[in-house]
Amino acid sequence: MKILKGIPGAPGVVFGTVLYFEKKTGGKIELDIDAAVAKCLEKVRRMYKKALSDLGEDKAKIFSAYEMLLEDEMLIGPIKKSAQGGTAPDKAVKEVTESMASILMTKKSEYLRQRADDIRNIGNMLIETLMSADDNFTFPKDNEKYIVAARELTPVDTMLFDRSRLLGFATCEGGAASHTVILAKSIGIPAVVGISELNSTAQGKKAYLDGYTGEFVTEPDSTAAAVYDKKVRSEEELIKTLETIKKSDAYTKDGERIGVYINIGKPSDLKGSECERFDGVGLFRSEFLYSAAKDRPTVSEQYEAYKTVIDAVYPNTVTIRTIDVGGDKQIDYFNMPKEENPFLGNRGIRLCLSNKDIFSQQLKAILMAGAGKKVKVMIPMVTCLDEIRETRELIRSVREELTGENIPVCEDLMLGIMIETPASAIMADVFAKHCDFFSIGTNDLVQYIMAADRGNAGVENIYQPFHPAVLTMIDRVIKAGAKAGIEVSVCGDLAANTDFTEVLLGMGLKKFSVPLPMLSRIKKKISDTDLSSARKLSEKVLTGEDENEVKNIIAGGEKL
Repeated sequence: MKILKGIPGAPGVVFGTVLYFEKKTGGKIELDIDAAVAKCLEKVRRMYKKALSDLGEDKAKIFSAYEMLLEDEMLIGPIKKSAQGGTAPDKAVKEVTESMASILMTKKSEYLRQRADDIRNIGNMLIETLMSADDNFTFPKDNEKYIVAARELTPVDTMLFDRSRLLGFATCEGGAASHTVILAKSIGIPAVVGISELNSTAQGKKAYLDGYTGEFVTEPDSTAAAVYDKKVRSEEELIKTLETIKKSDAYTKDGERIGVYINIGKPSDLKGSECERFDGVGLFRSEFLYSAAKDRPTVSEQYEAYKTVIDAVYPNTVTIRTIDVGGDKQIDYFNMPKEENPFLGNRGIRLCLSNKDIFSQQLKAILMAGAGKKVKVMIPMVTCLDEIRETRELIRSVREELTGENIPVCEDLMLGIMIETPASAIMADVFAKHCDFFSIGTNDLVQYIMAADRGNAGVENIYQPFHPAVLTMIDRVIKAGAKAGIEVSVCGDLAANTDFTEVLLGMGLKKFSVPLPMLSRIKKKISDTDLSSARKLSEKVLTGEDENEVKNIIAGGEKL
């Protein structure tokens, strides 16, 4: 028996036979650079269509990015030049892509570091194509489901698999935000990544895969089998239960109604939501309208996107977050000069208020799209009261302009802020007097409180949502909102983390906003929670002195 430890990726526990995915090459160059690029382009275009059909636009966009890289002369040109100068084609690809990726990995921008992985994936794909690697993966003809293991899985690799035959993914490389994990969560299968000792010897073995703990157990003995069989049965029962509560509202064990909303990034993300009951859209990220094209979107284009979602969700409400670019999200037509530290620079509401022509057009589209309905507008990266006041004044001015032209507008528009900076959390009691609601964006809040870039693996151990400082800030915001009588929600990763659900409920949170695939899991966790017990837990958690003590308390242990 071997118990290998990795990084928990996607939730779930399964038992089955392992199939090890490994590409075979002939060991020699069989194509030139141009031919390899052409074959790779054909493949990624095919994968884009498949991903678009199976998973939606958001998951398909990675293949659009690959297509652009394969057509980019700044990447392919140096490879061809090196090969023409006498360097072996595979070596030329490896040297150029690794050099470019290494440069990007030194950047502060999370976006650019992610592009480094994309360039490495393109390099590996080109090398495999040059050598006519056989990546045709077929499952045995037995109609069974299998755990697919591999050293690493690229987006192209994962799209090759027959999803109906997958039990789970296990990889040697990759992190919690890898493409393997994203795909696994999208299709609802468990995944464990970063299993350093995983190799081809796992082929054909029986194994348990635990996406909650990150464990991969091969050839289990009877004792381990008994433990993990119980986990598998519990997971199977959980899946059945989740199906039964999809159409239900969320209530705690003692009968308190809790709002559960969904996060979306574009109208197409509502696909499949008709099968679930939810209380509205708690976070509609509007950046897709600005980053998907070279030119800024027209008022009409924005209006159509907002109205599509508002009408689809009605009579429930939609919370539209205004343009949140800057930091790792750069837009050419914004006034965005190069900054040494863009995460602490002109981003979010700061950037909007310094580009009022663009911001006014967005507010105009929202006001028009919400005519006759209730809409919430949420501004990101707030640090001072003037940003709220200035936004309110801009909304008033835009509304007057529209009504002066006899254009129907939303008369029931609420203005709230994202609490994602230490300043906004500390000033929550003051800001609450000037807002209609708060939404706590825990991803950035943790990053700024801990002074640790959430995309930097070098400080991953410092980026700690369990840290007492983070929990104290969240508790402060929830209580400030309750005192002022305004709605408070959590829309960051912690809202979808079932380890935090009871703690957040105990702090007094009444609204969660999560990705659609996590909706039923959060509702289930809420239904298992008694508020009086949750309050006692949160009180105990807030006495913790470090993240390990907090984790121990949440797990049911006593203070260390």
